[in-house]
Amino acid sequence: MLDVKLVCFFWLHCFCLLLGSEATYAQALQPSGQFLQDTIKIGEPLQYSLSFRYPAELEVIFPGENHSFRPFEYIDRSYVPTQTDSTTSYDSVVYTLMTFELDSLQSLALPIYVIAADEEGNPDSTTIYAAIDSVYLQQLITDLPDSVNLKENTAFLDVPLQFNYPYLLIGLGIFFVVLLIIYLVFGEKIRKYLKLRQLQRNYKRFQEQFGKQIEQLERAPNEQQSEHTLLLWKRYMERLDRAPYTKMTTKEIVRLPQQETLVEDLRAIDRSIYGHQLNGELITHFQQLEKHTLRRYEQRYRDIKHGRSNR
Repeated sequence: MLDVKLVCFFWLHCFCLLLGSEATYAQALQPSGQFLQDTIKIGEPLQYSLSFRYPAELEVIFPGENHSFRPFEYIDRSYVPTQTDSTTSYDSVVYTLMTFELDSLQSLALPIYVIAADEEGNPDSTTIYAAIDSVYLQQLITDLPDSVNLKENTAFLDVPLQFNYPYLLIGLGIFFVVLLIIYLVFGEKIRKYLKLRQLQRNYKRFQEQFGKQIEQLERAPNEQQSEHTLLLWKRYMERLDRAPYTKMTTKEIVRLPQQETLVEDLRAIDRSIYGHQLNGELITHFQQLEKHTLRRYEQRYRDIKHGRSNR
């Protein structure tokens, strides 16, 4: 019985030490988040600053534009390059937000994602939130009148003659009958033509925008430009493949049909965005995404043209 008590006491002591170390670690790694102004107006931009000092060996990720900033809406962000000394690193991001909510007090607390590896070596993350900060909404209309004085007008108003509705109904009936006949005879060809035309317009627009993004990356490569270019690709692929690319991680995207070949390119682009590893091969990886997109577009075009797709 004595041995059992000693063993229980030993494990209880270890558990308390573990809780104490985790609390100390969470307290030491505490992001700082605050609004840069005390009051706001509806529809006007305001700035929120999020900064974090952490051990230099850790990898951290700040919230991107796809993060939920409720009750605020994301507009833009600016950041300071990582400052690192022998032991610690420091990152700071200023978000530009906007609100259309009517609550007099509006609050926000943004997270920091600390990237680590689990026991099996797979990447894992820990979320640490900054303390909640609040701003006050400035009311532009404070008092509403109890009643409104209406002005009477007894001037004569000339009313036009009654419209000939029977002729209108007959004309509309003939028009819809003709449309119905055209739909029954040529409906499938018309739908296919409109789908192909829309598909071509969307791809041409994507090609032009993606090409400009790559040109900007070639002139001045940086993490923010890489993120914008990747987001542009995800949004187009989301419309092309009807899959939620913008809400998926790289690991989830490469599990989709015909996307396995993108694993190396997407991982390299992620490293350039979140790992600050910009190199000369970044443009090549984006060009591989562009080639893959062209193949998916051509396949989608053939499917619609030969009636193999109902979307």
